[in-house]
Amino acid sequence: MSRILKNDLYRIRHEKWLMLACICMIIFSIGFILMQKTAMDYSVGIDRVLFLPMVMYGIVTAAMVSVFVCEEFEEGFIKNKIIAQNNRREIYLMGLLSNIIASSVVYLTTALFTLIVSYFLFEINISVFKYISYFIFGIFIMIAFVGIFYLISLIMTKKSKAVITNMGLAFIMLILSLIMNGMLMYDNNFIIQFIFDLNPYGQLAQLTAMNSAILLRCIVIDIAVFIILLMCGVRYFKKKDIIE
Repeated sequence: MSRILKNDLYRIRHEKWLMLACICMIIFSIGFILMQKTAMDYSVGIDRVLFLPMVMYGIVTAAMVSVFVCEEFEEGFIKNKIIAQNNRREIYLMGLLSNIIASSVVYLTTALFTLIVSYFLFEINISVFKYISYFIFGIFIMIAFVGIFYLISLIMTKKSKAVITNMGLAFIMLILSLIMNGMLMYDNNFIIQFIFDLNPYGQLAQLTAMNSAILLRCIVIDIAVFIILLMCGVRYFKKKDIIE
């Protein structure tokens, strides 16, 4: 394991933000489960609940990634890494990977908690294969989110600016996905569908409903978006003036 990655994971593991993100998502999960269990006057299948808490995942991840990245700038860790390592490409990649790992912990915690609780409360109306397929789909959505928020945080460098920008962007993506989802119900327009799929929150809408006939296309979009952001991020970080 890279020494940079090892140090990044040690720092993330010993900070409160990862635990706080997991707790927030568990609270959201409990809220959505209770809403589906008590607010509906008909029997709800487990497929309506399993990924419903992920509606809040983008917003929570936006805050967490912003804090992790910007604290490295504000506390001088990035500058020290560059002085000691002098390999900006590796620093960028290991920082991105550590944030993907942290975000995966939040995703896994939320998904497993919701699965275990929902199993005892709702009718089982999906197969194991379908659940695993959508679970994997969610991992690719998570990677796309982290790629976006990591690059923006790197550009901002200030914690407050990054948190506001990333959470604001996540909220805008959420609203746009709701609007486009409504539009697609009336008119299955290819352009609107493509923009909807390009938006990670549009994909989350399909994940939470566990209703998508184009999982593979969405996954390919996630991979393409991540690679483009990765290339732009590495190029930007190599030129960024950090050591004054």
